Amino acid sequence: MTKLMQKPAGSTWTDDQWSAIVSRGEHLLVAAAAGSGKTAVLVERIIRRISDPDDPVDVDRLLVATFTKAAASEMRERIRDALEKALLEQPDSDHLRRQLALIGRASITTLHSFCKDVISRYFQLIDLDPGFRIANETEADLMRQDLLEELMESFYSDSEPDSPFFRLIDSFGGERSDVPLMFLIQRLYDESRSHPDPESWLRGMAAGFGKADADGPNPWLSSLLSDVRLELEGMVGLLREAVRFCREPGGPEPYLAGIEEELVQLERLLEACGESWERLYEGMQTASFGRLKPCKGDHYDKALQERVKSLRDGAKEQLGKLRKELFTRTPEQYERELRDMAPLIEMLVGLVLRFGELYQQEKADKGLLDFADLEHFCLRILTGSKSAADELLPSQAALDYREQFVEVLLDEYQDTNRVQDAIVGLIAKDTPGNRFMVGDVKQSIYRFRLAEPGLFLEKYRNYAKEGGGAGKRIDLACNFRSRRQVVDAVNFVFKQTMNEAVGEVAYDRSAELVYGANYPEAFHQSDDMAVELILLDKSSGDSGLNGSGAAAERREDGADDEDSQEQGEAPDETLELETAQLEARTIALQVRKRLGLDGDKPMLVFDKKAGGMRPATFRDVVILLRATQSWAPLLIEELKLFGVPAYAELSTGYFAATEVESVLSLLKVIDNPFQDIPLAAVLRSPLVGLNGEELALVRLARKGDGYFAALLAYAESDTDGEDAGIESQATLRLRLKRFLERLELWRQEARQGALADLIWRIYRETGYYDFVGGLAGGVQRQANLRALYDRARQYEATSFRGLFRFLRFVERMRDGGGDLGTARALGEQEDVVRIMSIHKSKGLEFPIVFVAGLGKMFNQQDLNGSFLLHKDLGFGPKFVDISQRVSYPTLPMLAIRRRMRLETLAEEMRVLYVALTRAREKLILLGTVQSLQKQLERWGRQLTCESVELPDHELAKARCYLDWLGPALIRHPHAKPLRELGGLEPPKAQLWLGEEPSIWRFSQTPPSIAAAEAAASVERHLELEEKLAELRELRPVRGSAETADIEVNRRLAWRYPNEQASQLFSKTSVTEMKRLHERRTAKIDSQSDEAGWTAAPLERVRADGGLPRTAAAGSAFRRPRFMERKELTSAERGTAFHAVMQHIPLRGKVDADTVRATLDEMMAKRLMTEEQADAVDPNVIAGFFAGAFGKRLLAAERVLRETPFSYGLKAGEAYPDADESAAEETVLIQGVIDCLFEDDRGIVLLDYKTDRTEGYETKQLEERYRVQLELYARAVEHIWKKPVSEKVLFFFDGGYVIDVK
Repeated sequence: MTKLMQKPAGSTWTDDQWSAIVSRGEHLLVAAAAGSGKTAVLVERIIRRISDPDDPVDVDRLLVATFTKAAASEMRERIRDALEKALLEQPDSDHLRRQLALIGRASITTLHSFCKDVISRYFQLIDLDPGFRIANETEADLMRQDLLEELMESFYSDSEPDSPFFRLIDSFGGERSDVPLMFLIQRLYDESRSHPDPESWLRGMAAGFGKADADGPNPWLSSLLSDVRLELEGMVGLLREAVRFCREPGGPEPYLAGIEEELVQLERLLEACGESWERLYEGMQTASFGRLKPCKGDHYDKALQERVKSLRDGAKEQLGKLRKELFTRTPEQYERELRDMAPLIEMLVGLVLRFGELYQQEKADKGLLDFADLEHFCLRILTGSKSAADELLPSQAALDYREQFVEVLLDEYQDTNRVQDAIVGLIAKDTPGNRFMVGDVKQSIYRFRLAEPGLFLEKYRNYAKEGGGAGKRIDLACNFRSRRQVVDAVNFVFKQTMNEAVGEVAYDRSAELVYGANYPEAFHQSDDMAVELILLDKSSGDSGLNGSGAAAERREDGADDEDSQEQGEAPDETLELETAQLEARTIALQVRKRLGLDGDKPMLVFDKKAGGMRPATFRDVVILLRATQSWAPLLIEELKLFGVPAYAELSTGYFAATEVESVLSLLKVIDNPFQDIPLAAVLRSPLVGLNGEELALVRLARKGDGYFAALLAYAESDTDGEDAGIESQATLRLRLKRFLERLELWRQEARQGALADLIWRIYRETGYYDFVGGLAGGVQRQANLRALYDRARQYEATSFRGLFRFLRFVERMRDGGGDLGTARALGEQEDVVRIMSIHKSKGLEFPIVFVAGLGKMFNQQDLNGSFLLHKDLGFGPKFVDISQRVSYPTLPMLAIRRRMRLETLAEEMRVLYVALTRAREKLILLGTVQSLQKQLERWGRQLTCESVELPDHELAKARCYLDWLGPALIRHPHAKPLRELGGLEPPKAQLWLGEEPSIWRFSQTPPSIAAAEAAASVERHLELEEKLAELRELRPVRGSAETADIEVNRRLAWRYPNEQASQLFSKTSVTEMKRLHERRTAKIDSQSDEAGWTAAPLERVRADGGLPRTAAAGSAFRRPRFMERKELTSAERGTAFHAVMQHIPLRGKVDADTVRATLDEMMAKRLMTEEQADAVDPNVIAGFFAGAFGKRLLAAERVLRETPFSYGLKAGEAYPDADESAAEETVLIQGVIDCLFEDDRGIVLLDYKTDRTEGYETKQLEERYRVQLELYARAVEHIWKKPVSEKVLFFFDGGYVIDVK
């Protein structure tokens, strides 16, 4: 560890940020909270490392790994910008110039891209084809499906009927197909690839079933004991609260003895949890709840009596469920089940390993790699031959990288998996440590992508703040994103709810956010920016919606609704959508209020770019949802009714789009026309346009065969006649014949050509693409059709070909519940309210944030499968009794299910943290409850808790976000109205609540209000539709004609106040400025000529000292252009002369031979053609360098040639006729100066001209180019802060030199 560099005076970096920037000599872990500026810190560290005056390093000796390609690109640009800024401060630094040159090859990348570079560099070490490419998702999925089918067929043919394979099929295969087992094989394969040694992990997890009765710790029992302890603590808490109520005045004292006895039993069970599973099992068999003594008399408080009963019943029910789930089987029965499962698990692992071999061989044959291969092949290259499973040693390749990289910097380290961490460990040095890891475990929300937050947590616990040992930990807690009100509110919630037991990380002092932004407070009262919780109470009025409430209300007092969770009972979809509709209406009213759409004063938000306050707009608002699939479409429609435009990037709905369905049906018919349903769909669609009666007529042509045979028979028949309501059958037959002819051509194209070309040909020949563009939502429909074309091109870029395979892949995706999402048709800058998932919002920030759906149940469907997986506990299968056709969970499944549930809760806790930290200025939370009164009663139980943190067992029972937010917020000082509504006492935790800085605002919204507003909005919407219909039909619109006339006249008479500014160029060239000047002076020049004005004769001073050149007499008549020999134009001639003047060497004497040698060299380098070289007169150029200015140019100390520049000029100067509204606007002038040189007399501006000079006097030429030269000189003087002493024109035509005064 080295001594820290002192922070510069006036630096805006915090002490912790500065420590993260300059600390060296050991591994560093930077825990960067939300909005703490971690990217800025990372960039500054890199710049400081590069520009260190004592020990600078090249930028390509740093490995900077980010989570996404977009983040890597942004990081590279930030570093480039910082280097350019540093170079401006140190313009003479060759080292910084070198870094700018190296930035393009620097290792600023994703870990996947780094792995690909390693493989490309060392492919020979793993016997890999160097021409490999990355398989896309479509290609890999099709390949997997084919290999799995081959694998299953081979095992079916090679296995005996009573073998473990057929038992495996009976246990985990589907009723109609083997798809569930094939899906399980893929799941196991993918899960294993997140481990450094997949095969060892698979075999190790399977081995646990064969040694279930062996001595030693059992990981499943250890996990269950920990979880049972948590549940028992919750039951003990309920009974202790019941005891407290019994002892209160009027309490049911006769209950006390029985409850205390039951409490003792539970405490004994808690003790048994610390001993063994057998001891706990024995205790569970004897534990019971007896009958309570009756409370006789009227002196007992009935309310207290019912509350005590409710609490006791809750504990009793939980104990009963726990006993039923875990303790109905003896430990010996669990062991016997595991032994019986061992052969099946071994067979399953064998299938997975065999599939892995086949898949790897298939990819090798095709020269393909997938993303998991990138990591594992890279790990193989970097791992030494003497490595063991528990200790990886670096190979020579890894040692080479250790020598190359001075430092390894990892962004978003909390989302790293074990394979990636192993790779980084092999290329990073340990003495001294050179890993710099930055992230925030509180924002680790990608466990479903196999991210491992435990890696971050392990280092967070092992690294010390003071450094030394394993490494140094630095906490960045200062939040520069959000207003103080948001920061304080986030702290208040998570210091109560996030802990190690449930949230996997403690929200202690080091994790709390610290306000660091500098928002102007004068524009708002502190209460205006308070964080709001809006509770929608369905019991407070008839909303017209029979909706559902918070998930917590789906269980009885004190009892979990775990049965329904574990059985996979999803909440009623209709009720969920009604809840979404109710919240959407509430949000719409809030948005209109905040934006001042109903006459209120609009909310002001801080604009970072403008550096000041401005009224909020739609695009400042975002609505965050846990998942957008079901809620987002409904929210969009509801917001639209209130006049609030909204947009969501949906991941579903593509295949359901009518236009996509129609084209896919046609592709199916092209592949195989003997498919009745797709054929009928095509004929009925606008592609052919038959109606129902015509379809029936075709069907009657051949009743017994398929529909295609009937179609052929009808088209070939010659029976004529007409039916009522049907067009002439001859005409119909002609239409069908044309369709069949096209179909045959398309079928030939499908066999011979590219699929994407076929699809576009269909669009073109049918006109369907143009047709859907004219329908409602035409832009989106056309985007969907383009997306289908693009996806066909992507498909054919793989190793697969053919229409049949493409349709097969699409069908499999649809059958598996997959979708591609509607094509994007809206830009990011549109002024609309954005609806996005919390995961999509990570890393983003918004002025106004609504977090909706807080009462929606967590998705725990993964806990309900027949085979669970866990990275540490391994496999959790159900035991299937084939003879009796019953199944039940094994011991591993019970342990894994409970562990996964806790990990899911921890992930959801972090998701909530991400959601609440997206807001910059205003945060509004919404949740729906079935009965607010009952909900408040449940939340109010935590008012007696005197500690800051809520009890672990209460946090672990959460089924939705309100189950955390409610108990935490009911304790807030500002929640007094809620407590009064629920008849609750003040919180006991007054010691730490007394100085609580957060400001909250709580409101209850009855559904009736939102329903009434919605009805009014619908009425306004219908009224508007009626008026639009009247306009379309050219009928008078109802309303006041006089008012309408005034409004129409006002609108038609309106003129843009800055009209002239819109007609002026905002960017122009110096040449264009010269032309404008010539046009303005042309009239003046003409008038001067008429008045007898005569310019001074042209001073024919030849640079080469020769005589003046006489112009050739021109002919009045020319040959036609096609008969003339092709010659260079004036512009091409000028370009050739300028190119020579740019490349001619300025060392020594420049004569005609020097010019010719330069021309020959330029032709050899293909910088100039022979025709261009012939147009250049070497004598003219040599004559210039023989003159006075040419000699000064050769002797000058500093020469710049072909120098581009940009210069801002007032519009009034560029356009003298501009009015006052436009005169102060800035016009960007761009140009290129031919030559600038500086000698002892000053800066000389030299401009070359190839214009004809015959017939022009000196004064005329000076005036012609004076504006151009003055603009050049002005730009040079303004940019360089030095005066231009001379402005010189050199004309190649005649070799004239003019010193412009």
